Amino acid sequence: MNNYIKTFFTLIFLLTLSSRAYKAQGFCASGCNDNAYIDSKNPNTIEYDNLISAFHATIAKEKDGNFKIWGQNTSSTGSGNLVTPTVIGPGSGLANFNYAGTPLRAAAGSNSTSHQFALLTTAGLYVWGVNDILISNIITNYNAAFTKISINGKADGLPVGVAPADVKMMFGSYRTLAIVTCSGEAWVLSSNGEKNGDGTVQNSVNNSIWHRVKTDVAGNPNLENVVAMRGTPNALFALTSTGKLYTWGTNTYNNSGAAVSRVYATEVSVPTGAIPKMIGMTQKIYQNEIKQSYYLLATNGKLYSMGDNSNRQLGDGTLVEKTVWVQPKNMTPQGSEGIGILENIVWISPNEHSNYANSAAINVITNSNKQWGWGSNRGYMLGDKILDSYNNPIYMPGRYDPDDLSTPGQLDDLEITDQVIAVETGGHSTINIKKCSQNFGYVGHITDGSMGNNTNEDEMHITYNYSTSELNVCGTDLGPEIQNLKICTYQQGDLNSSIQETLPSEVEWHATNDPNSPILTDISTVAPGTYYAFFSVASGKCREAGSMVTVSYFVPGSQAVDPCVCFNDAATGGANNDTKLGITLLKRAGKTDSNWPMSRKSGHIALESNTKGFVVTRLTTAQLDDIKTAGNAVEGMMSYDTTVNCMKIYSGGDWKCFNTPSCP
Repeated sequence: MNNYIKTFFTLIFLLTLSSRAYKAQGFCASGCNDNAYIDSKNPNTIEYDNLISAFHATIAKEKDGNFKIWGQNTSSTGSGNLVTPTVIGPGSGLANFNYAGTPLRAAAGSNSTSHQFALLTTAGLYVWGVNDILISNIITNYNAAFTKISINGKADGLPVGVAPADVKMMFGSYRTLAIVTCSGEAWVLSSNGEKNGDGTVQNSVNNSIWHRVKTDVAGNPNLENVVAMRGTPNALFALTSTGKLYTWGTNTYNNSGAAVSRVYATEVSVPTGAIPKMIGMTQKIYQNEIKQSYYLLATNGKLYSMGDNSNRQLGDGTLVEKTVWVQPKNMTPQGSEGIGILENIVWISPNEHSNYANSAAINVITNSNKQWGWGSNRGYMLGDKILDSYNNPIYMPGRYDPDDLSTPGQLDDLEITDQVIAVETGGHSTINIKKCSQNFGYVGHITDGSMGNNTNEDEMHITYNYSTSELNVCGTDLGPEIQNLKICTYQQGDLNSSIQETLPSEVEWHATNDPNSPILTDISTVAPGTYYAFFSVASGKCREAGSMVTVSYFVPGSQAVDPCVCFNDAATGGANNDTKLGITLLKRAGKTDSNWPMSRKSGHIALESNTKGFVVTRLTTAQLDDIKTAGNAVEGMMSYDTTVNCMKIYSGGDWKCFNTPSCP
């Protein structure tokens, strides 16, 4: 019996290791993470940076994993301009981005018309652009051209103990580069705003090394469980997997008093009843006055703002600073929108990467695909008619004719009837993507190729213009709402499982991004590859562009819970498929006449008793939903649901009953 006790505790040990492995992996997502924009759901894995706009430059991550860049200072020389979206990849001339490894993350920061950029690959960190804008020129040795950097003697440019594949998020702003790791660590490389987060001051030494963010509680322990970090040139804001908020840096707020500079991460209280989904910041700077503004989007679609309000960036109809959370609201009837607090918001994008006077602004998208924008209109970046004005929330800002609420204008403009599916606020412009358009929209100041339309023209666009290059940005499905599929190596994919539309019958499938190509008739047994979903002709909906789906195999070891293990065919191997591990109360383990547990075929572990039951965790449906809403549910978690009386497993983002003889 001692041997079986040892076996039992060995099993518990292995399960513990598995749990630790999951914690180490955290909430990282590889490849094209389409938990973004209108389809963003899980706060712990939202991808904030598939579009990054600084002052006059933009980076886009496309569905194939490539990053494209264009605008001011974007060329590989660090001083020239790329006037069309250009792949950050090996090339020549101004596109001479020769690096090792596979691209993972990108970041940008700007100070007025000066920009600097970073690219993280599996081989390490590369930077280019105007010196001392994103990171200290001590690190780059005043080299503006695209080059790999080392920091504090570490060849990949990352903090000690952090490898490129460990980086979940990389955020950039003026003199600010911050990373979040898969395991929830927060690191800062800063030369501005006293925001190292570990109590150290800005000086030539500290400006050129990474700092692990710590909290202000007794003993200053490390800030843990971070899933998102955003900020401005002078302050940072973090969200944890447990729904807590922290801030540090110059003139920061914590929902309980006046602005204070903080050298350690200080907890910010969450509004009553709010469960954080997204966070953001923007900054007003004028002469020597630096003030911060905060945004918190809750999972129920409510948006909260706090801090400086001198550019009307809080959206509450005033110019008055708010030291506690308030809610943005529509001040006058606009189209079909009445007066009142803005609701049902699914995405926020404040101006966060740029350092420029009086340019605090934000754009958001609702669940009906409508855009709102408010705050500063520097360079017409909001699409308001009055240059450099400060605005209350504007419904579908940057329309061709804001006073015309019904009649369509030009085909390449933004109409009140359009559906916006992505938005990114820069320092002097805004980019959006609307459904049924493969070209992005641009409003604001155009210069040095910032619009990506193959010109160096210098002019202002007061309304959105879609005469731009085509982009296929990760997380922006132009056609039906769908999701990527992962399958086991011995399975085929079922594209029906990918459809997220209310009426799946309106969706048809093609092998190419062409609605006139042959329609795929057998979509329930497809091989790994790329497929395109279009709305059918009969649906009467837009067919200009399809939504791309990737069907791919699970990579062994890519996640703590292997979803393919439970799909082993119980019949495979027949009588030879023995169960190797068992715990029994029937006193027959090891007996030669019973051959137990090997006689129990096709199992991983056998538990046997004729007097005792095996009891698993028992929770109500509401309690299980609380675990999911708090972001604590993990793939493979199980419990018995006492409300609906079934055994449930957490899979694919939701709790599901065991209602088939295989895995759900």
